[in-house]
Amino acid sequence: MHTLKHYYLLGLLSCGLLAACEDVIEVEAPKGEPRLVVDGWVYDDRDTQTILLKNSAPYFDSGNLPPETDAEVSIKTETNEVVNYTEVEPGMYQADFRGEVGQRYTLVVETSEGQRYESTSQTLFPVAPLDTVYTVFKESPEVEDEGYYPAWELTDPEGSEDYYRWKFYINDTLHSDPADILVASDEFVDGEQITVTDFILERTLTSGDMLTMEQLSISEESQDFLTRIQQLTAGVGGLFDTPPDPVRGNIANVTDEQNYALGFFGASSVARDSVVVGE
Repeated sequence: MHTLKHYYLLGLLSCGLLAACEDVIEVEAPKGEPRLVVDGWVYDDRDTQTILLKNSAPYFDSGNLPPETDAEVSIKTETNEVVNYTEVEPGMYQADFRGEVGQRYTLVVETSEGQRYESTSQTLFPVAPLDTVYTVFKESPEVEDEGYYPAWELTDPEGSEDYYRWKFYINDTLHSDPADILVASDEFVDGEQITVTDFILERTLTSGDMLTMEQLSISEESQDFLTRIQQLTAGVGGLFDTPPDPVRGNIANVTDEQNYALGFFGASSVARDSVVVGE
Protein backbone atom coordinates (compact mmCIF):
# COMPACT_ATOMS: atom_id res chain seq x y z
CA MET A 1 0.00 0.00 0.00
CA HIS A 2 1.31 3.42 -0.91
CA THR A 3 0.48 6.94 0.06
CA LEU A 4 0.11 9.07 -3.05
CA LYS A 5 2.19 12.25 -3.24
CA HIS A 6 0.16 15.16 -4.47
CA TYR A 7 0.32 18.68 -5.77
CA TYR A 8 -1.99 21.58 -5.04
CA LEU A 9 -3.17 23.23 -8.23
CA LEU A 10 -5.12 26.27 -9.30
CA GLY A 11 -8.78 25.73 -10.27
CA LEU A 12 -10.19 26.36 -13.76
CA LEU A 13 -12.56 29.03 -12.61
CA SER A 14 -11.46 32.60 -12.26
CA CYS A 15 -10.98 34.06 -8.78
CA GLY A 16 -10.82 37.64 -7.58
CA LEU A 17 -7.71 39.46 -6.46
CA LEU A 18 -7.09 39.74 -2.74
CA ALA A 19 -7.28 43.30 -1.46
CA ALA A 20 -6.82 43.19 2.29
CA CYS A 21 -3.60 45.25 2.57
CA GLU A 22 -3.66 48.72 4.07
CA ASP A 23 -0.77 49.98 1.94
CA VAL A 24 -1.36 50.27 -1.80
CA ILE A 25 1.58 48.97 -3.80
CA GLU A 26 1.82 50.29 -7.34
CA VAL A 27 3.07 47.60 -9.69
CA GLU A 28 3.75 48.19 -13.34
CA ALA A 29 2.85 45.19 -15.44
CA PRO A 30 2.34 44.91 -19.17
CA LYS A 31 -1.31 44.66 -20.07
CA GLY A 32 -0.79 42.64 -23.21
CA GLU A 33 -3.37 41.93 -25.86
CA PRO A 34 -6.61 40.22 -24.82
CA ARG A 35 -6.69 36.57 -25.79
CA LEU A 36 -9.39 33.99 -26.14
CA VAL A 37 -9.55 31.80 -23.01
CA VAL A 38 -11.06 28.34 -23.24
CA ASP A 39 -12.34 26.22 -20.36
CA GLY A 40 -13.87 22.99 -21.63
CA TRP A 41 -13.89 19.26 -21.02
CA VAL A 42 -15.70 16.24 -22.37
CA TYR A 43 -16.89 13.82 -19.65
CA ASP A 44 -18.30 10.31 -19.81
CA ASP A 45 -20.71 10.73 -16.88
CA ARG A 46 -23.04 13.42 -18.22
CA ASP A 47 -25.22 13.91 -21.26
CA THR A 48 -24.54 17.64 -21.75
CA GLN A 49 -21.02 18.97 -22.38
CA THR A 50 -20.03 22.60 -21.81
CA ILE A 51 -17.36 24.87 -23.30
CA LEU A 52 -16.76 28.32 -21.75
CA LEU A 53 -15.19 31.06 -23.89
CA LYS A 54 -14.01 34.35 -22.42
CA ASN A 55 -11.40 36.98 -23.12
CA SER A 56 -8.39 37.51 -20.89
CA ALA A 57 -8.03 40.62 -18.74
CA PRO A 58 -4.91 42.58 -17.76
CA TYR A 59 -3.08 40.93 -14.89
CA PHE A 60 -4.24 43.27 -12.13
CA ASP A 61 -7.72 44.02 -13.48
CA SER A 62 -10.69 42.62 -11.59
CA GLY A 63 -14.38 42.28 -12.30
CA ASN A 64 -16.35 40.29 -14.81
CA LEU A 65 -14.46 39.30 -17.93
CA PRO A 66 -16.09 39.68 -21.33
CA PRO A 67 -17.50 36.48 -22.85
CA GLU A 68 -16.64 35.45 -26.40
CA THR A 69 -20.04 35.46 -28.09
CA ASP A 70 -21.36 34.34 -31.48
CA ALA A 71 -18.58 31.82 -32.00
CA GLU A 72 -18.93 28.55 -33.87
CA VAL A 73 -17.87 25.75 -31.53
CA SER A 74 -17.59 22.07 -32.41
CA ILE A 75 -15.90 18.82 -31.43
CA LYS A 76 -14.28 16.48 -33.94
CA THR A 77 -13.81 12.81 -33.14
CA GLU A 78 -11.25 10.41 -34.56
CA THR A 79 -14.05 8.81 -36.57
CA ASN A 80 -14.64 12.19 -38.28
CA GLU A 81 -17.92 12.84 -36.50
CA VAL A 82 -18.57 16.52 -35.85
CA VAL A 83 -20.65 17.63 -32.86
CA ASN A 84 -21.80 21.24 -32.97
CA TYR A 85 -22.29 23.28 -29.81
CA THR A 86 -25.01 25.91 -29.25
CA GLU A 87 -24.49 29.15 -27.32
CA VAL A 88 -26.98 28.89 -24.43
CA GLU A 89 -25.87 32.11 -22.74
CA PRO A 90 -23.10 34.61 -23.52
CA GLY A 91 -19.83 32.71 -23.73
CA MET A 92 -21.35 29.34 -22.70
CA TYR A 93 -21.66 26.70 -25.42
CA GLN A 94 -23.28 23.30 -24.92
CA ALA A 95 -23.91 20.07 -26.82
CA ASP A 96 -25.89 16.98 -25.87
CA PHE A 97 -23.72 13.88 -26.03
CA ARG A 98 -21.83 11.61 -23.65
CA GLY A 99 -18.08 11.15 -23.86
CA GLU A 100 -16.80 7.66 -24.63
CA VAL A 101 -13.75 5.97 -23.12
CA GLY A 102 -11.06 5.46 -25.74
CA GLN A 103 -12.40 8.15 -28.07
CA ARG A 104 -10.23 11.09 -29.09
CA TYR A 105 -11.69 14.60 -29.23
CA THR A 106 -10.49 17.83 -30.84
CA LEU A 107 -12.04 21.22 -30.10
CA VAL A 108 -12.59 23.69 -32.95
CA VAL A 109 -13.58 27.32 -32.34
CA GLU A 110 -14.23 29.95 -35.01
CA THR A 111 -14.82 33.43 -33.60
CA SER A 112 -17.06 36.06 -35.13
CA GLU A 113 -13.85 37.94 -36.08
CA GLY A 114 -12.78 35.04 -38.31
CA GLN A 115 -10.12 33.53 -36.05
CA ARG A 116 -10.00 29.71 -36.08
CA TYR A 117 -8.63 27.79 -33.10
CA GLU A 118 -7.98 24.07 -32.74
CA SER A 119 -6.91 22.06 -29.69
CA THR A 120 -4.60 19.10 -29.61
CA SER A 121 -6.46 15.79 -29.77
CA GLN A 122 -7.37 14.52 -26.30
CA THR A 123 -8.07 10.88 -25.45
CA LEU A 124 -10.75 10.08 -22.88
CA PHE A 125 -8.84 7.56 -20.76
CA PRO A 126 -10.57 5.13 -18.38
CA VAL A 127 -10.36 5.89 -14.66
CA ALA A 128 -10.01 3.49 -11.75
CA PRO A 129 -12.99 3.27 -9.39
CA LEU A 130 -12.84 4.79 -5.94
CA ASP A 131 -12.53 1.80 -3.60
CA THR A 132 -13.41 3.71 -0.44
CA VAL A 133 -14.20 7.31 0.51
CA TYR A 134 -14.23 8.27 4.18
CA THR A 135 -13.15 11.07 6.50
CA VAL A 136 -10.51 11.35 9.20
CA PHE A 137 -10.53 13.69 12.19
CA LYS A 138 -7.40 15.81 12.51
CA GLU A 139 -6.56 17.62 15.73
CA SER A 140 -4.48 20.71 16.41
CA PRO A 141 -1.54 21.25 16.02
CA GLU A 142 -1.54 18.68 13.20
CA VAL A 143 -3.70 21.08 11.20
CA GLU A 144 -4.58 24.75 11.58
CA ASP A 145 -8.31 24.04 11.67
CA GLU A 146 -9.31 21.01 13.70
CA GLY A 147 -12.01 18.92 12.08
CA TYR A 148 -12.78 16.19 9.54
CA TYR A 149 -10.87 15.89 6.26
CA PRO A 150 -11.35 13.64 3.21
CA ALA A 151 -9.57 10.32 2.77
CA TRP A 152 -9.87 7.68 0.08
CA GLU A 153 -8.46 4.52 -1.43
CA LEU A 154 -8.12 3.27 -4.99
CA THR A 155 -6.33 0.49 -6.83
CA ASP A 156 -4.27 1.82 -9.72
CA PRO A 157 -4.46 -0.24 -12.94
CA GLU A 158 -1.21 -2.07 -13.66
CA GLY A 159 0.82 -1.48 -16.79
CA SER A 160 -0.54 1.90 -17.90
CA GLU A 161 0.49 5.51 -17.32
CA ASP A 162 -2.37 7.04 -15.38
CA TYR A 163 -2.93 10.67 -14.41
CA TYR A 164 -5.58 11.65 -11.91
CA ARG A 165 -7.47 14.71 -10.79
CA TRP A 166 -9.74 14.86 -7.75
CA LYS A 167 -12.64 17.23 -7.12
CA PHE A 168 -14.36 17.79 -3.79
CA TYR A 169 -17.98 18.79 -3.20
CA ILE A 170 -19.29 19.65 0.26
CA ASN A 171 -23.08 19.58 0.38
CA ASP A 172 -23.12 19.73 -3.45
CA THR A 173 -20.83 22.81 -3.59
CA LEU A 174 -17.57 22.36 -5.50
CA HIS A 175 -14.52 23.58 -3.58
CA SER A 176 -11.94 24.79 -6.09
CA ASP A 177 -9.61 27.08 -4.16
CA PRO A 178 -5.95 26.65 -5.13
CA ALA A 179 -5.25 24.34 -2.20
CA ASP A 180 -8.41 22.33 -2.86
CA ILE A 181 -7.44 21.04 -6.30
CA LEU A 182 -5.32 17.95 -6.57
CA VAL A 183 -3.62 16.06 -9.41
CA ALA A 184 -1.11 13.22 -9.40
CA SER A 185 0.36 10.45 -11.54
CA ASP A 186 0.99 6.77 -10.86
CA GLU A 187 4.66 7.00 -11.83
CA PHE A 188 5.85 5.37 -8.60
CA VAL A 189 2.70 3.44 -7.65
CA ASP A 190 1.72 1.62 -10.84
CA GLY A 191 -0.66 -1.23 -10.08
CA GLU A 192 -0.63 -0.55 -6.33
CA GLN A 193 -3.36 0.10 -3.81
CA ILE A 194 -3.21 3.80 -2.97
CA THR A 195 -4.37 5.43 0.26
CA VAL A 196 -4.62 9.20 0.64
CA THR A 197 -5.16 10.56 4.15
CA ASP A 198 -3.01 13.70 4.24
CA PHE A 199 -4.91 16.02 1.89
CA ILE A 200 -6.04 19.22 3.63
CA LEU A 201 -9.10 21.02 2.28
CA GLU A 202 -9.30 24.75 2.91
CA ARG A 203 -12.66 24.17 4.61
CA THR A 204 -12.99 21.55 7.32
CA LEU A 205 -15.84 19.09 7.32
CA THR A 206 -18.28 18.86 10.21
CA SER A 207 -20.61 16.11 11.35
CA GLY A 208 -23.55 15.79 8.99
CA ASP A 209 -21.78 17.26 5.94
CA MET A 210 -22.11 15.34 2.69
CA LEU A 211 -18.71 14.89 1.01
CA THR A 212 -18.81 13.90 -2.65
CA MET A 213 -15.57 13.07 -4.42
CA GLU A 214 -14.91 12.82 -8.13
CA GLN A 215 -11.88 10.95 -9.41
CA LEU A 216 -11.06 11.92 -12.99
CA SER A 217 -8.69 10.55 -15.59
CA ILE A 218 -6.62 13.29 -17.23
CA SER A 219 -3.77 13.42 -19.73
CA GLU A 220 -0.14 14.16 -18.95
CA GLU A 221 -0.53 17.30 -21.05
CA SER A 222 -3.37 18.61 -18.90
CA GLN A 223 -1.47 17.87 -15.69
CA ASP A 224 1.52 19.82 -16.97
CA PHE A 225 -0.72 22.73 -17.93
CA LEU A 226 -2.40 22.89 -14.53
CA THR A 227 0.96 22.75 -12.77
CA ARG A 228 2.30 25.70 -14.78
CA ILE A 229 -0.87 27.70 -14.17
CA GLN A 230 -0.57 27.09 -10.44
CA GLN A 231 3.06 28.16 -10.34
CA LEU A 232 2.31 31.50 -12.00
CA THR A 233 -1.06 32.46 -10.61
CA ALA A 234 -1.66 30.79 -7.24
CA GLY A 235 -2.74 33.43 -4.77
CA VAL A 236 -3.03 36.30 -7.24
CA GLY A 237 -5.37 35.29 -10.02
CA GLY A 238 -7.01 32.60 -12.05
CA LEU A 239 -7.25 31.05 -15.45
CA PHE A 240 -9.09 34.03 -16.91
CA ASP A 241 -6.45 36.53 -15.72
CA THR A 242 -3.40 37.00 -17.91
CA PRO A 243 -0.28 36.06 -15.90
CA PRO A 244 2.99 38.00 -16.41
CA ASP A 245 4.15 35.25 -18.77
CA PRO A 246 1.02 33.70 -20.35
CA VAL A 247 0.91 29.93 -20.11
CA ARG A 248 0.41 28.23 -23.43
CA GLY A 249 -2.32 25.64 -23.26
CA ASN A 250 -3.19 23.13 -25.96
CA ILE A 251 -5.21 25.43 -28.24
CA ALA A 252 -3.54 26.94 -31.30
CA ASN A 253 -4.77 29.67 -33.62
CA VAL A 254 -4.55 28.25 -37.13
CA THR A 255 -5.42 31.65 -38.64
CA ASP A 256 -2.70 33.59 -36.82
CA GLU A 257 -0.24 31.47 -34.85
CA GLN A 258 0.89 34.47 -32.78
CA ASN A 259 -2.65 34.99 -31.50
CA TYR A 260 -2.85 31.70 -29.60
CA ALA A 261 -5.55 31.04 -27.02
CA LEU A 262 -5.14 30.53 -23.29
CA GLY A 263 -6.81 27.78 -21.34
CA PHE A 264 -7.17 24.08 -21.99
CA PHE A 265 -9.47 21.56 -23.58
CA GLY A 266 -9.49 18.05 -22.13
CA ALA A 267 -11.41 14.81 -21.70
CA SER A 268 -12.06 12.80 -18.54
CA SER A 269 -13.69 9.65 -17.31
CA VAL A 270 -15.27 10.16 -13.89
CA ALA A 271 -15.67 7.93 -10.84
CA ARG A 272 -17.75 9.31 -7.97
CA ASP A 273 -18.57 8.40 -4.39
CA SER A 274 -20.12 10.13 -1.38
CA VAL A 275 -19.99 9.86 2.39
CA VAL A 276 -21.83 11.62 5.21
CA VAL A 277 -19.42 12.82 7.89
CA GLY A 278 -20.03 11.10 11.21
CA GLU A 279 -22.00 8.17 9.81
